[in-house]
Amino acid sequence: MRETKQTTIHFSETIYKRLEQASAATGLTINSLVTIACLDWLRRHENHLILWEQSPKCPHERE
Repeated sequence: MRETKQTTIHFSETIYKRLEQASAATGLTINSLVTIACLDWLRRHENHLILWEQSPKCPHERE
């Protein structure tokens, strides 16, 4: 089996309520909705991520 990693995300009450509404409307769990949103973001920003990997230092790193 492949190695898996886990994360915990904290949302503001406003965002969480929107996720609950989307969950009720779609029948998907909140975790599924968040996973789909993250994968979609990664897909849409793939070119930027490639550029970040090629730069000497990731622009989001502060140290």
